[in-house]
Amino acid sequence: MTNNKKQNDLSKTFAERRSHVYPAHKWLAEKFPEYVQIMLDLDYEIRQKTKIFDEKMHELFHIIALAVKGSNPHNQQHLKAHIKKGLQLGLAPEEIAEALMVCVNPGGAMVLTYSVTCMLEAIDELKQEGWEEPK
Repeated sequence: MTNNKKQNDLSKTFAERRSHVYPAHKWLAEKFPEYVQIMLDLDYEIRQKTKIFDEKMHELFHIIALAVKGSNPHNQQHLKAHIKKGLQLGLAPEEIAEALMVCVNPGGAMVLTYSVTCMLEAIDELKQEGWEEPK
């Protein structure tokens, strides 16, 4: 396999697993393909091979971690991408909100307000894309 093909494959796999295309991932795959492969191998080990939690719960963990770590506009698209994937996997908005409410004590009310705002925006964007909220 040529280097360019391998880099494109790594970038595509990275995007598929993250449910969102980040220019940074494509650049990393091009410049540091061995590193991206290690990240993908770790992702496989945690999210696919070791299956204590299902993919829906993995997304909830991502949402919580991103909400607590990065309640800022720079992080908004990343957080919304994981919220969208979680909703599409069957997480209810109430489940996401409850998990975020648990974060209020260690993370502060800003985490809850910011993250629920991102969730509402993600729901609106999904509806515009044709997604229907489960009843």
